Amino acid sequence: MSVEQIEATIRALAPQERRQLVGWLDDHRHELVDEAGDFELSNGQKAELLRRRREYDEQPERFVRVDKKSLNRMFTRVRKNVAARLSSAR
Repeated sequence: MSVEQIEATIRALAPQERRQLVGWLDDHRHELVDEAGDFELSNGQKAELLRRRREYDEQPERFVRVDKKSLNRMFTRVRKNVAARLSSAR
């Protein structure tokens, strides 16, 4: 199946089915794409990352550590809230 055929099939889905698909893709994107090897950082992005790392090294107390489980719970709540707002807006 070509990308164009997949796009046409997705566009033909009902809005609720498209929302379900987007949620599924979001949940599984790391399994589907090797994101680490797909891009190069610009010099500006590298400089920003270094600046943020320095800031953390100098003042770690200003930052809150979040474990993966907590982060997943937070994003799940965000997705549910967005889905609820989208469904109530229609």
